[in-house]
Amino acid sequence: MNIQKESTVSLTKLYIFTALAMGLNLQAHARFMVEPHIDNISGKFSIVSGGEGSMSGTSTGLRVGYLGQYFMIGMNFEKGHYEYDPEVTSYGHKYFNGGGVGTFLGFHFLDHWRIWTGYLNSALESTGQDDYRYFGQQVSMGLGYRLTGGWLLNYHYFNNYFTQYEDDITGKTGSLVSDIRVVGNSFSLSFIAVF
Repeated sequence: MNIQKESTVSLTKLYIFTALAMGLNLQAHARFMVEPHIDNISGKFSIVSGGEGSMSGTSTGLRVGYLGQYFMIGMNFEKGHYEYDPEVTSYGHKYFNGGGVGTFLGFHFLDHWRIWTGYLNSALESTGQDDYRYFGQQVSMGLGYRLTGGWLLNYHYFNNYFTQYEDDITGKTGSLVSDIRVVGNSFSLSFIAVF
């Protein structure tokens, strides 16, 4: 648990340092970018105390930020609908809504390729019990290829840890007794508009 918190703090410090360093060097080259994306997601989840299963789903999102000569940095907003193995999840729920807000940092090169890493504060709640939700942190890495114009085909790998809960009925929030880990990947189509 402490290793996860330390890596999250280190990643946040890296983002802040990189943003400041690039902001000082790229006054005239940065342009504002908007990138809507739709993802097809598949993966596996495990509960630390025992049990694992598969998950799949789709999500839509929006990346906004700055596109420099070779770099990109900004915010990512996501909303998705997911299906989890009901035999493993608590209360036997199968369908969940989720999403989050986070940051990304990436580089583009050779006029067609880009790589990026991202961090997302994530949430997940069952569609059958929307008064109880999980909160976590997601770290991801991705690779994209520009097809034509602003259209990109992307692959992205993510690792998400849900460690907190919130219960609207009791008003309680706190740490989960057993953390939930979700590991997966997605293929997505996106379009970058630059202003």
